[in-house]
Amino acid sequence: MGDCQSGLLRPILLAGYGRVGSTALMALLGTDPRVAFDRGYPFENRYLTYVAKLSLLARSPGGSPYLDALQLHEHADSRFGPVPWSTVLVPDGDPLLQPCPEEWLAGLWGMFSAAVKRRHPQATHYAEKVPAWLPAMVRGVMPCSVLHLVRDPRDVFLSAREFTKSRETIGFGMEPGTSDMDQARHTAHGLLTFFENELADRDRADRRLVRYEDWAERPGAVVEELNSFLELTLSAGEDVVRHFEVHKTSVDLTATVGRWRREPPPPAVRGFLERHLAGLVADYGYELPPDVRPPETIVFGAAMACSGDGRVTPSGSQAVVEVTGGDFWVELPLAPRPAREVAELWVCLRGTTGDHCSVYWHGLGEPYDQARSVHVPFRPGQHWQILRFQVGGHDLWRGTVERVRLDLFNGTVTPGAHGEVRWVRVVES
Repeated sequence: MGDCQSGLLRPILLAGYGRVGSTALMALLGTDPRVAFDRGYPFENRYLTYVAKLSLLARSPGGSPYLDALQLHEHADSRFGPVPWSTVLVPDGDPLLQPCPEEWLAGLWGMFSAAVKRRHPQATHYAEKVPAWLPAMVRGVMPCSVLHLVRDPRDVFLSAREFTKSRETIGFGMEPGTSDMDQARHTAHGLLTFFENELADRDRADRRLVRYEDWAERPGAVVEELNSFLELTLSAGEDVVRHFEVHKTSVDLTATVGRWRREPPPPAVRGFLERHLAGLVADYGYELPPDVRPPETIVFGAAMACSGDGRVTPSGSQAVVEVTGGDFWVELPLAPRPAREVAELWVCLRGTTGDHCSVYWHGLGEPYDQARSVHVPFRPGQHWQILRFQVGGHDLWRGTVERVRLDLFNGTVTPGAHGEVRWVRVVES
């Protein structure tokens, strides 16, 4: 293939939330010696994610809060971040010397590929478990293959809870002291983020969907499909089974499928997951009770009131936002309600400008005010992001909330740049 002939390793990106079979699938990929990655369990030396993040940091706005000029000069100081000088262009001045993130990534990946090939001349591919944002960035630089890994969300929740408990570790939003509902929200948010990006990939030839249940129950068929898709020679032998055994949280592999029926999660957790992940559950062929009520969801329309710093144009299943200034906002068509009923607001979006997004609200007779607001950072990218506004934890989210305003793609903006919004969701307490 062209990328192999050019000397670059072709990335195989395993995109999926935790506890969806990524470790065993990495073990499977390791059965072909042409696939490079560090073979130490649990296969999480993420070189590509590291150099991609470095590429993003190198092109981030300057004046880093994490790195100053003294730290940059100090050889023994290992802290790092965006460049510690201003990257604001001087009017009529020469353009900055900074490469774009794609140029950084291409150069770093070429160096990494050459180093790997010196040690492993037979290597043609590289495999890694990756976050949801990485495939869109990598595709802008080089060909890759994306494996979207999915599993029944109720089993994901139970497996993650048992894994953190039995290993005495932290992760998956299940740190000590978190409530069942906090854990359910964290799980749903993570799974939705991967789902939205998998949806965006549906028409691409460089992606495949791998269901955990198929991989666990019919490994031969999955291996055959992956061999055809990746043009590799993988074999699901004892080593792959062993990694399933090491990483599992049930008595055997069969028991990991449909676990939620035998070990029911707390009713509130199950109800929350089924409600907020109903589209995912149905789309991937998992059982969904017929009485599940969908969450309150808002889709942007042209009639929504917005500021003069942008405009909204519906386009298919989402809305396009053209940003013309640094304070674009839109009022959400939400009925007044007791604040105690809402824990969070989630917004599914992507865009190429801005550095933060915000939610403002007020009660009866009150104006919008900075005191009644929640802000979250926003980093532009080609992938779908789901921003979490945890309004329920704010001291002034109380009484009756009359109106809510959503400020998107604010801050340092490029006039004429675009963003897209798929939906806004009300997440109950």
